[in-house]
Amino acid sequence: MVRRNPLSRGWRIVAIAFVANFVAVGSVLQPVPVFILPFSEEFGIGRGEASMMSVATLAGGAVIMPLVGRAIAFVPIRNLMMAGALVLACTFYAMSMATEFWQILALFSLPCGFGLGALGVVATNTLVVNWFEANRGFAIGVAMMGMSLAGVAMVPLSTWVLELAGWRGVCRMLAGMNLAVVPVVFLSVVTRPSDVGLLPDGKQAEEASGVGEMPEEGAVATSREILTNPSMWLLAAACGLVFVGSMGIMNHGLAFAQGLGIDPMRASTILAAMALGAGAGKLVFGWLGSRIGEHAAFALALVMQIVTLSAFLVLTTYEFLVAVSLIYGLGLGGVSPLQAALLARTVGARSFGPAQGLIGPIQIPFQIAGPPLAGMIFDARGSYDLAIVLFIGALLVSGVALAALALREGRRARDAVVADGSATA
Repeated sequence: MVRRNPLSRGWRIVAIAFVANFVAVGSVLQPVPVFILPFSEEFGIGRGEASMMSVATLAGGAVIMPLVGRAIAFVPIRNLMMAGALVLACTFYAMSMATEFWQILALFSLPCGFGLGALGVVATNTLVVNWFEANRGFAIGVAMMGMSLAGVAMVPLSTWVLELAGWRGVCRMLAGMNLAVVPVVFLSVVTRPSDVGLLPDGKQAEEASGVGEMPEEGAVATSREILTNPSMWLLAAACGLVFVGSMGIMNHGLAFAQGLGIDPMRASTILAAMALGAGAGKLVFGWLGSRIGEHAAFALALVMQIVTLSAFLVLTTYEFLVAVSLIYGLGLGGVSPLQAALLARTVGARSFGPAQGLIGPIQIPFQIAGPPLAGMIFDARGSYDLAIVLFIGALLVSGVALAALALREGRRARDAVVADGSATA
């Protein structure tokens, strides 16, 4: 007999993942805009060079995250998350004493790349996947809301500390945040429900034959097995093509709105509406994926983005742009939890960590392509219209990849049913 665990320990794990995502993303990615001007003044560099911090983190992550993902399959997630937090704490404290900008870039590369994966998305997504099956998409969405909250809170908080204590004070504040999360992780994180005699989704297993045996878990797939799985590449393409447009829109959205005659302050609220929608989208589409299936929910998210990007080509008033941006963000925000849920379905929970570590670097070229593409098109044509059309095209190709993935996974499921039937017979 299986009964519900009244303590819902899995949701406490989700709460810890929420906090870890907030701290990791809130310290590594969100304060970057706050650092650009003070770094330009401190080190005598241009804003273009000062903005290379995010590029350094992406490059470092591309190298280190596959190793983090592989380690998660064999090292307790609690230990890895504590290591990530400690590395970030030491990194930002060292950054507060930097005397040359190359030192800043070096610290933002491999150390921040490691911390972002070990404390943040690679570890937290794996943790939630281990603890949930039926409500996996929604649980991932709740955990990822920590990233969205970091986007809302960390820029104003970092700006306030900057005014009080300078950029070195901001670095020390970020070091303290990461140090503070270490005991929380130590006391709360359990890698798998089976480690404490539970099953996923808050269920408790009765002792089997009086010895309390838990269901046997599958073997961890090798990197070669993951990378030669066509479903992995179809999923990476489906999501990566979404990121082409989203990164372009987020980086050039302010300039796009100002080009329509909207003043900078009001233009910033358009991006705020997009961020608000993206935060809500993680919850809405995480829940929707658990109800109608991840493929159908992903298709709906794509349709919402295609329709709203098309509206950007014809709508020019502030009120309409705010409304459209909110809806666009809603569809965009749904992609991240759906990708994680589909990846877990594709490779299995046991191999999710290594696969998560591999899919991120595959998608980096998509993430960095959108902003320069939009900028070059505007420089050549004086308009973002062609860039938006290309972003819509990328979403349509994403839909083709999603359909191919759904067909492949459906065929695999039918083959498994036939094989089980033959074995039973």
